[in-house]
Amino acid sequence: MRSHSYDFVPGDLARLLAPTLVFVALAAGLLHAATRLNLLPRPRPTLDVDRTIVIHKTEASGSRQDAEVLLMGDSSCLMDLSALKLTTEIGRPVLNLGTLSYLDLNAHGTLLRRFVAANPNQPKAVVLLLHPEALRRPAPEQYHTAVFEHFVAGADHATKRNLAHWLGLEFFRTRLLCRALPTPLGGAYGRRYGFSSDLQSYLTRHRGSAVDPDPKAFQGNPEYRLAPQLESKSRAFKAAVPTGVKLFVAITPVPAGFAPPNYAQQHRQMLEQWSQWLGADAALVDLPPTLPDELFAKTTHLNEAGAAEFTTLLARRLSAVLSRPE
Repeated sequence: MRSHSYDFVPGDLARLLAPTLVFVALAAGLLHAATRLNLLPRPRPTLDVDRTIVIHKTEASGSRQDAEVLLMGDSSCLMDLSALKLTTEIGRPVLNLGTLSYLDLNAHGTLLRRFVAANPNQPKAVVLLLHPEALRRPAPEQYHTAVFEHFVAGADHATKRNLAHWLGLEFFRTRLLCRALPTPLGGAYGRRYGFSSDLQSYLTRHRGSAVDPDPKAFQGNPEYRLAPQLESKSRAFKAAVPTGVKLFVAITPVPAGFAPPNYAQQHRQMLEQWSQWLGADAALVDLPPTLPDELFAKTTHLNEAGAAEFTTLLARRLSAVLSRPE
């Protein structure tokens, strides 16, 4: 026995959905308009580890700091050195602006210019450190470069023009939601640091240095060399170093068991050539090209014990070169 019957036509569906669709369209239009008119806060997409690190280093470089010595470079600079420990050992405040190997010297030069603009006449020395894998990279990653450049410019970085973009949800997420709610980090970084806000707080407390929480078996190709493109980028980076500020350069170590034969000689040759391209005040050739395997989390990063040892070695070398008369 049938108790009910419905008389339903397409026009009824349109009438039911119309208010919702109008509301969605108006909300999307308002978000797009507010973005174009700069009525919303600047984008701050701390949605994963890489973007959180890039954003923290960009903000740190453009704010007031007490640092007199700047550490700059790729993720080996970020992970292989304790800026807190180095500050204590050399008796000068240090800030670690190391970012990611996906960026290049042009991005590092931008960070340096931002720091000098925010802290004029304050830096006394810049220490540039790259892993040999970064030295052979012919070009940066387009995605990470775009993330960096868009954030510096205060612009939205839209990877896809999808429905979320046209509805304005990406503007809401990157400009408002990221500021109100931290993002949980995945994997080993989530277990070590927790949320994006926790990683930022850690970087602030440790003067820009971090610890690699994700150890992996050594992998990669140990056929190291200097990419030809590094020469022009090195000269451009040197142009960002203010007059009177000393520039020191070093190559971060690789595991002794992973390094190729005769790597010590190759390391010295690469460092001296790179130093010439940079016009550096000194190449820190006394730093070890390798360290024991047990001091590494992976091929490119030292663990905490390794970072402590490498920091002490760098402190001794820096104390010597910084004490030299002009």
